[in-house]
Amino acid sequence: MELSRTDQILCDLIKMDTVSGVNSERPCIAYIQNLFDEAGIENRVISLDDDRPNLYACIPTGKGVVAKKPPILFYGHVDVVPVTDQDWSCDPFGAEVRDGYIWGRGAIDMKGEVAMFIGLALAIKESGLQLPFDVKFLFVSDEEGTGKFGASYLTDQHPELFEGVKWAFGEIGGFTFHVAGKQIYPVMVAEKQFSHIKVTAKGEGGHGSLSHHDTAMEKAARAILKLSTEKLPVRITPAATLMIEGFADIMGGIQGKILRRLLKPSKTDKTLRLLGAAGELFDPLLHNNANVTIVSGGSAINVIPAVVSFECDLRLVPGCTMEEGIADVQSLIGTDYEIEVVEYNPGSSNIDMSLYEVISRTLVERKPEAKPVPFVLSGVTDGRFLAKLGIQTYGFTPMKLPEDYNFTALAHAADERIPIGATTFGTEVLTELMKTL
Repeated sequence: MELSRTDQILCDLIKMDTVSGVNSERPCIAYIQNLFDEAGIENRVISLDDDRPNLYACIPTGKGVVAKKPPILFYGHVDVVPVTDQDWSCDPFGAEVRDGYIWGRGAIDMKGEVAMFIGLALAIKESGLQLPFDVKFLFVSDEEGTGKFGASYLTDQHPELFEGVKWAFGEIGGFTFHVAGKQIYPVMVAEKQFSHIKVTAKGEGGHGSLSHHDTAMEKAARAILKLSTEKLPVRITPAATLMIEGFADIMGGIQGKILRRLLKPSKTDKTLRLLGAAGELFDPLLHNNANVTIVSGGSAINVIPAVVSFECDLRLVPGCTMEEGIADVQSLIGTDYEIEVVEYNPGSSNIDMSLYEVISRTLVERKPEAKPVPFVLSGVTDGRFLAKLGIQTYGFTPMKLPEDYNFTALAHAADERIPIGATTFGTEVLTELMKTL
């Protein structure tokens, strides 16, 4: 079967095993650089570590443009998550084409989207499109890790790459989300913030043969049970309000009324319970989440430890401060604990919707049945690093997906795959968007 150029690029990218932190991203970066060199697109490799390079490219403003606009940035990562202990029906790095799909690790996270951006760059260059702004591209390593070798490094050490950029396009959004016969296309405008906290409990220590009360282990266990079984307080943010109002407008009727009840703090949790599985999309956007992932304490079987610690992946809703996040944790477990902030990646507290309408209009013109909606991601992307520079990321990589396709269930999972032609559609929509901006 003959594939489109972007689908073939995707297959080539999948065949390069770039599991983050295990195998080098260098083959992917070299492959993209070669494509850009052949097309005459200005580019350069920037690296903290030669085995974990990043590629920057720029198509300059068209000749004769008088009123130059701010640059537009497209960015994506070429590293992928492991396939260890997953039951694949095919070679995860084989890029098999069958049953209407391209199969392989990274197909949707995010080598498929990278293929779209490469296709966009080639289309702009080959068509001679004269745009009133620079179009910049970044292909980075280490997104599935910490970003130390990728976006975090670039924003900290090479801010000149982002000079003048106000808006960027990256993951995750723009794909078909089928709900009650409607084709919803979420456009990410915000994401939760990542933080890592360490909670320490202290108590009576002593010999393991004796009875002890109010021990550090007991205190830690009580706190862990609370955090594992109860929700942190409701927090209604402008970002969640945008998303829920958007979904409510699309659904209409009684469904829309029920969704709007989520925005009334006294009714939020009750409404989430009423929605059941359907509420799982909104729950993490209306609360901070503290998940205990590491527990440590004790050094000998016959000694009651006086100190026990546990660590939490604490995700904060957009606009929530670290102090407010800690206060939420304390409201659940009490204040008899030491809390240390190990890491905190603050996101932007403001959402710039300047390009949202033109994004929506371009998509609907290409696909009239599409229902765009602002979307808040419960996870994090490299967008958190760009936010430090005041750059608004739109998660918009358009894909037409069939009704039986579950995007979120396939990301990071076995048998990750993308429909044939999805990257072509995305490239075409993004090209039209560039003409419209």
